[in-house]
Amino acid sequence: MAGCIGVILFLYPLLPEAFVALSLHPPVNGSDIGGLSGNETLPDLETENETVLLPEPLNDDERLEALIARTSVPLLELAAGEVYSAHIQDDAALRDRAADICSLAGSARLDASALDVSPGVASAHADFIAALDEFIAAGTLLDGSVPLNQSVVDEALGRLVLGAEHLSGALRGCRSPDAGSPETEPASMSRAVEPAPAFPDALQIGERFCYDDASGANSGSLIVVRVRTLQSFYTTGLKPQKYTAKPGESFLLVAIKATHLGHKGDGTNSRLQTPRENAFTLHYSGETYRPMPAPGPTNQGDSYSTSLLERHESRDGYLFFEVPEDFDPSHAYLEANIGKARPVWHLDEGVTA
Repeated sequence: MAGCIGVILFLYPLLPEAFVALSLHPPVNGSDIGGLSGNETLPDLETENETVLLPEPLNDDERLEALIARTSVPLLELAAGEVYSAHIQDDAALRDRAADICSLAGSARLDASALDVSPGVASAHADFIAALDEFIAAGTLLDGSVPLNQSVVDEALGRLVLGAEHLSGALRGCRSPDAGSPETEPASMSRAVEPAPAFPDALQIGERFCYDDASGANSGSLIVVRVRTLQSFYTTGLKPQKYTAKPGESFLLVAIKATHLGHKGDGTNSRLQTPRENAFTLHYSGETYRPMPAPGPTNQGDSYSTSLLERHESRDGYLFFEVPEDFDPSHAYLEANIGKARPVWHLDEGVTA
């Protein structure tokens, strides 16, 4: 009972964000949202004297934004409906909605996989694919031939929560609607312009922050292990790629360690989802920065990326930021968005070149 209520409270705050995104990309020519059909009809766009033409997406970045906008609301509504059906133990409704989830998420995944997006929205694209995979997994569990029991339902609800988290990341990762306004200079995807607040109670490098996941069933921790600045680095593997800082800039690498501290309660979902890359924000000298898309394994070490941890498992890796060449760690803070918690670390100590 408590687990179901927790999932409902987690899913519903994401719906307004999805509605805002949907308003930026309405379906073209009266098509159904996300391929779903029903009795509702869209307003007729034709008047006596003119026909209103809705803009078509021009490139794969815009197509991704439109796809995320069209599928977010129905996916979250279906997920919330599954939570309610599980709460009242309506197996027939669970299976019906599960089939709709698989159909909608599967179709959207095919469309999303065909897109070749720019590096600026690569994290949103990855979050969207991950979200769809979790929704498909949940739908498959509930729509399968295996009899529904508490273990199967708990696992499916856990998948829905992870899917909603990734979907929220995809929505936030889309570009700002006024990014192309001629009255303002387009902002870098890795930098925002809001002022950095003061963090008098910030943690220091090496200090641990402990938290519970959205379901309350698993406990985890985050530690900022070290930071360093570089002018260049390269990826490892079959096709190494060199990254060189732009003139007047440098790379800041922040090592994050995530640990699954333990599972509690009677639920069967014992895996911990670590925070997404774009859940971290660097505050520095009145500006904020977002991590670069994870480049993968590098000569400096692995990149940090979101993952599912088993009990007592740990993962670590670097977040990569583009910062000014004269970066001063005494004015730098790293903030993490973990549900309702916002832990902050002061990066004043431990910077190496």
